[in-house]
Amino acid sequence: MEEKVRENDRLQDANKIVEEMAKETELSKVEELIRDNKITFTYKDRQYRVRLLNLKEKEDLDYLRRKKFGQLMQEKDEQGNFSILLEKDLIKVYKERGINIDELDDQIKKINAEELDLQIKLGEAISKNEPETILKTFKEQIEELKTKRQILNTQRTLLLEFSLENSLLNYVYQIITYLSLEKQDGKKWQRMFQTLEAFQTYEDEQLINKAGSYSILLQYF
Repeated sequence: MEEKVRENDRLQDANKIVEEMAKETELSKVEELIRDNKITFTYKDRQYRVRLLNLKEKEDLDYLRRKKFGQLMQEKDEQGNFSILLEKDLIKVYKERGINIDELDDQIKKINAEELDLQIKLGEAISKNEPETILKTFKEQIEELKTKRQILNTQRTLLLEFSLENSLLNYVYQIITYLSLEKQDGKKWQRMFQTLEAFQTYEDEQLINKAGSYSILLQYF
């Protein structure tokens, strides 16, 4: 019994080491970008920033999200059929055509379990001051699993790209960027877009994509 308790304690300690390492690494990367609830960046020699939404903007976001959801739920094709499917219904359609997304999910879960096992072993090796060669092997194996998971997640995302949930999520990301993006004008900052239409018709997609990545990182960090 005591041996089992010690084994559990050992695994918990190993997990804590790895979790703290991962947390500190990711936090440090993000914290380097964020200053005063804003992320400032340079694009084509001009300064831009995204910021956290204020209460009024969050209300605007929620209104636009609910409005878009209603539109997507009612969208129909020329035959009168609903033109966009919920994710669960889209998964059924794929399965009927021989594409099993549930199997993709099972593979991802398996990779997650394998990665956790390796992380525990890495944590144990670190706690025992094992040689760097051993630590490197574990780290490389973990990176390989992360790559495999990323590939599977990308496949899943592409298959479900046109689900109602994904369409709504992409729309929400657009609205967050539209509401939070600012440009520097002299010493002042001003909203980049005053209307949603101006945002949606803006031609510089590279700027929008860059701002979008930062705005989502900031809002959900």
